[in-house]
Amino acid sequence: MALDWNDLKVFLALERGGSARTAAARLGTSHSTVLRRLQALEDALGAQVFDRTPDGLVLTGPGARLLVKAQQIEAEVFEVERDVLGADIRLQGPIRLTVPPPVAKYLLLPHLVRFRQDYPDIDLEVVATYGYSDLGRRDADVAIRFAEAPDDHLVGRQLPRFRDAVYASPAYVEAHFEAGESSQAAWIGWPDVQRFSERISHMGYGDQSVAWRLPGLELQAEAARQGLGMALLPCIMGDRDPSLTRVPGTATYDTLPAWLLTHPDLRRMERVRVFARMLAEAIAGESAFVAGA
Repeated sequence: MALDWNDLKVFLALERGGSARTAAARLGTSHSTVLRRLQALEDALGAQVFDRTPDGLVLTGPGARLLVKAQQIEAEVFEVERDVLGADIRLQGPIRLTVPPPVAKYLLLPHLVRFRQDYPDIDLEVVATYGYSDLGRRDADVAIRFAEAPDDHLVGRQLPRFRDAVYASPAYVEAHFEAGESSQAAWIGWPDVQRFSERISHMGYGDQSVAWRLPGLELQAEAARQGLGMALLPCIMGDRDPSLTRVPGTATYDTLPAWLLTHPDLRRMERVRVFARMLAEAIAGESAFVAGA
């Protein structure tokens, strides 16, 4: 029996994703390739590792035993990669950054462009997502996260405080606030009713009704631009948008603390160190902008 590490990676992706389609998306490959590698793994083992059910893939007994070993192998492979890569002092090679989409679009993009110009041999990949990227498993090399505290096993620094404000279109503000008719103003809220209600409860006009519940900051901002109500948005989104203005009688409001993080084994990697320093300095240089000052 000869096991292929690539087949084990597919096995782990299937166990974590629950389906071949999800595993293929995680691995950046095709659905057919995932199924082919799963078949190769089961042929090599001489055992079926998943039961195929209407609700997805379910580990069999042999699959459960393989999972323990595959996770151990994965951890050892990642440790070797981090140890070897961490000693790399060259300013070339790949860096993957994971960052919330608004931070990438409204704050970092010009700085990332300059970084690529300054270091053309560094292959920079930006993953703009609200999802969690596991730095220990090399889902990313550097992460910007918003949380009360970072994971204990990661290293980095706290970034300047980001703040939100309440925005609406200038016409909406004129119609509902400057004319003294604020009782008719309404919010563009989030799908999570309780969380949104708690977030605005201590804000100006926090007792106003919610007219819309829309997913995603970009959609909420567009609804505000079109005069559908007032939206709570990051200052980096609203303050430089000429089609939005702050709602009178409101202030700026803290978000969760922002962190710039990497895995400790990558601190010696020169390209990661230089990139992380650039990000920290860029955001510190725009601390007033991110705070809505």
